[in-house]
Amino acid sequence: MTGLQTFLSEQYTAEFQAFRTVLDAVPTEAFAAATLGHSPAWHALHIAEWVRLTVLQDCTPNYHHLGWEDKPWVGPMGTEAAPLNEQADKAAVLAHLDDVGAKAVAYLAAASDAEMQGMTFSPSAPTGERPRLAALGMHVRHIAYHRGQVALGRKEQA
Repeated sequence: MTGLQTFLSEQYTAEFQAFRTVLDAVPTEAFAAATLGHSPAWHALHIAEWVRLTVLQDCTPNYHHLGWEDKPWVGPMGTEAAPLNEQADKAAVLAHLDDVGAKAVAYLAAASDAEMQGMTFSPSAPTGERPRLAALGMHVRHIAYHRGQVALGRKEQA
Protein backbone atom coordinates (compact mmCIF):
# COMPACT_ATOMS: atom_id res chain seq x y z
CA MET A 1 0.00 0.00 0.00
CA THR A 2 1.39 3.38 -0.95
CA GLY A 3 1.22 6.52 1.15
CA LEU A 4 -1.77 7.87 -0.78
CA GLN A 5 -3.83 4.72 -0.30
CA THR A 6 -2.93 4.64 3.39
CA PHE A 7 -3.91 8.28 3.77
CA LEU A 8 -7.25 7.82 2.02
CA SER A 9 -8.19 4.65 3.87
CA GLU A 10 -7.29 6.28 7.21
CA GLN A 11 -9.34 9.40 6.40
CA TYR A 12 -12.39 7.37 5.40
CA THR A 13 -12.01 5.15 8.48
CA ALA A 14 -11.85 8.16 10.79
CA GLU A 15 -14.82 9.87 9.18
CA PHE A 16 -16.97 6.72 9.16
CA GLN A 17 -16.18 6.21 12.86
CA ALA A 18 -17.09 9.81 13.70
CA PHE A 19 -20.31 9.54 11.67
CA ARG A 20 -21.23 6.30 13.44
CA THR A 21 -20.65 7.92 16.83
CA VAL A 22 -23.18 10.63 15.99
CA LEU A 23 -25.65 8.13 14.53
CA ASP A 24 -25.29 5.80 17.52
CA ALA A 25 -26.28 8.67 19.81
CA VAL A 26 -29.66 9.05 18.08
CA PRO A 27 -32.33 7.22 20.06
CA THR A 28 -33.85 4.34 18.13
CA GLU A 29 -37.32 5.90 18.27
CA ALA A 30 -35.97 9.12 16.64
CA PHE A 31 -33.78 7.47 13.98
CA ALA A 32 -36.41 7.64 11.21
CA ALA A 33 -37.81 11.03 12.29
CA ALA A 34 -37.04 13.91 9.95
CA THR A 35 -35.20 16.86 11.46
CA LEU A 36 -33.90 19.74 9.37
CA GLY A 37 -35.42 18.08 6.30
CA HIS A 38 -34.11 14.52 6.65
CA SER A 39 -34.00 11.77 9.24
CA PRO A 40 -30.74 10.36 10.63
CA ALA A 41 -31.68 7.14 8.79
CA TRP A 42 -31.85 9.06 5.49
CA HIS A 43 -28.42 10.62 6.15
CA ALA A 44 -26.94 7.16 6.82
CA LEU A 45 -28.49 5.71 3.65
CA HIS A 46 -27.48 8.78 1.64
CA ILE A 47 -23.84 8.41 2.64
CA ALA A 48 -23.91 4.66 2.01
CA GLU A 49 -25.27 5.27 -1.49
CA TRP A 50 -22.82 8.02 -2.39
CA VAL A 51 -19.83 6.04 -1.15
CA ARG A 52 -21.08 2.98 -3.00
CA LEU A 53 -21.46 5.05 -6.17
CA THR A 54 -18.36 7.23 -6.03
CA VAL A 55 -15.78 5.19 -4.14
CA LEU A 56 -16.83 1.66 -5.07
CA GLN A 57 -18.23 2.71 -8.46
CA ASP A 58 -21.15 0.33 -7.99
CA CYS A 59 -23.66 0.82 -10.81
CA THR A 60 -26.42 -1.40 -9.38
CA PRO A 61 -29.62 0.57 -10.20
CA ASN A 62 -31.05 0.60 -6.67
CA TYR A 63 -30.22 4.15 -5.57
CA HIS A 64 -33.03 6.02 -3.78
CA HIS A 65 -31.25 8.32 -1.31
CA LEU A 66 -28.84 10.29 -3.49
CA GLY A 67 -30.66 13.53 -2.81
CA TRP A 68 -30.84 14.42 -6.49
CA GLU A 69 -33.95 12.41 -7.23
CA ASP A 70 -35.42 15.32 -9.21
CA LYS A 71 -32.57 15.13 -11.74
CA PRO A 72 -32.99 13.07 -14.93
CA TRP A 73 -29.72 11.18 -14.49
CA VAL A 74 -31.00 9.60 -11.25
CA GLY A 75 -34.03 7.96 -12.88
CA PRO A 76 -32.17 5.01 -14.44
CA MET A 77 -30.16 4.55 -11.23
CA GLY A 78 -33.28 3.83 -9.17
CA THR A 79 -35.09 1.20 -11.20
CA GLU A 80 -34.64 -1.54 -8.58
CA ALA A 81 -35.81 -1.52 -4.97
CA ALA A 82 -33.49 0.16 -2.46
CA PRO A 83 -31.61 -2.25 -0.18
CA LEU A 84 -33.22 -0.41 2.78
CA ASN A 85 -35.46 2.58 3.34
CA GLU A 86 -35.65 5.14 6.14
CA GLN A 87 -38.21 3.09 8.05
CA ALA A 88 -35.90 0.07 8.29
CA ASP A 89 -34.63 -0.99 11.69
CA LYS A 90 -31.84 1.28 12.98
CA ALA A 91 -29.50 -1.69 13.41
CA ALA A 92 -30.08 -2.75 9.78
CA VAL A 93 -29.40 0.75 8.45
CA LEU A 94 -26.22 1.03 10.50
CA ALA A 95 -25.09 -2.45 9.47
CA HIS A 96 -25.57 -1.44 5.82
CA LEU A 97 -23.55 1.75 6.37
CA ASP A 98 -20.83 -0.28 8.14
CA ASP A 99 -20.72 -2.78 5.29
CA VAL A 100 -20.38 -0.11 2.61
CA GLY A 101 -17.81 1.74 4.73
CA ALA A 102 -15.72 -1.39 5.28
CA LYS A 103 -15.78 -2.19 1.56
CA ALA A 104 -14.77 1.37 0.68
CA VAL A 105 -11.89 1.41 3.17
CA ALA A 106 -10.67 -1.99 1.95
CA TYR A 107 -10.90 -0.85 -1.66
CA LEU A 108 -8.98 2.36 -0.96
CA ALA A 109 -6.30 0.55 1.04
CA ALA A 110 -5.69 -1.94 -1.78
CA ALA A 111 -6.19 0.35 -4.79
CA SER A 112 -3.43 0.60 -7.33
CA ASP A 113 -1.93 3.93 -8.25
CA ALA A 114 -3.70 3.64 -11.60
CA GLU A 115 -7.08 3.29 -9.83
CA MET A 116 -6.41 6.57 -8.02
CA GLN A 117 -5.94 8.43 -11.31
CA GLY A 118 -8.29 9.39 -14.12
CA MET A 119 -11.82 10.70 -13.97
CA THR A 120 -14.88 9.52 -12.11
CA PHE A 121 -18.61 10.23 -12.09
CA SER A 122 -19.56 13.44 -10.30
CA PRO A 123 -22.91 15.05 -11.11
CA SER A 124 -21.97 18.33 -9.46
CA ALA A 125 -19.06 18.83 -11.85
CA PRO A 126 -19.90 20.81 -15.01
CA THR A 127 -18.86 17.88 -17.20
CA GLY A 128 -20.44 15.20 -14.97
CA GLU A 129 -16.98 13.90 -14.08
CA ARG A 130 -14.13 15.10 -11.93
CA PRO A 131 -10.60 13.86 -11.22
CA ARG A 132 -10.77 10.70 -9.10
CA LEU A 133 -8.66 12.04 -6.23
CA ALA A 134 -10.65 15.28 -6.05
CA ALA A 135 -13.89 13.25 -5.95
CA LEU A 136 -12.55 11.02 -3.16
CA GLY A 137 -11.55 14.06 -1.13
CA MET A 138 -14.90 15.68 -1.73
CA HIS A 139 -16.77 12.62 -0.58
CA VAL A 140 -14.86 12.18 2.66
CA ARG A 141 -15.86 15.81 3.41
CA HIS A 142 -19.40 14.93 2.34
CA ILE A 143 -19.55 12.38 5.17
CA ALA A 144 -18.42 15.09 7.60
CA TYR A 145 -21.11 17.45 6.31
CA HIS A 146 -23.86 14.90 6.95
CA ARG A 147 -22.39 14.04 10.35
CA GLY A 148 -22.87 17.71 11.18
CA GLN A 149 -26.42 17.67 9.86
CA VAL A 150 -27.33 14.74 12.13
CA ALA A 151 -25.66 16.40 15.13
CA LEU A 152 -27.48 19.68 14.43
CA GLY A 153 -30.77 17.85 14.09
CA ARG A 154 -30.22 16.26 17.49
CA LYS A 155 -29.70 19.71 19.02
CA GLU A 156 -32.89 20.94 17.36
CA GLN A 157 -34.83 18.09 18.97
CA ALA A 158 -33.42 18.78 22.43
